Amino acid sequence: MTFKEEEQEEEQGQHEPSFQKVDKRHSAEPESMPADEQQTGAEAAAQQPVEPEEPEAAQEIPLQALDVYDTLRLAAGLLTQQAWINLGIQKAPGAEETKQDLPQAKVAIDTLEFVITKLEPDLEPQEKTELHSVLSNLQINYVKRA
Repeated sequence: MTFKEEEQEEEQGQHEPSFQKVDKRHSAEPESMPADEQQTGAEAAAQQPVEPEEPEAAQEIPLQALDVYDTLRLAAGLLTQQAWINLGIQKAPGAEETKQDLPQAKVAIDTLEFVITKLEPDLEPQEKTELHSVLSNLQINYVKRA
């Protein structure tokens, strides 16, 4: 049989092609699968690896990249927050009410003062002013409550 004869038979429907069409598009319904092998959309999504989407600014900095002054700045921020919480001015994360604990507030404020003195050689003038202002506000609020 020649190529032309095969072509004519296909056009007339007498000869079946030797290949099978398979739709591999994602939008195709999985009807050809048995019902017990079909996955719901949620099951299929659960099996796909999910990478967290983080904005570039929120990416973590490795601890090795922090020097002592960066660590002291973090400590100053934590001590400041803890002092406000223990003064009863700010709610603790997850708390419904403020709670006053003056002895702990005093320790946080005194430690913040020490940290600021150690940080001073590395502080810009504006940072220095801000930290001393925060410390003064904490001390004034402590005296008012004591």
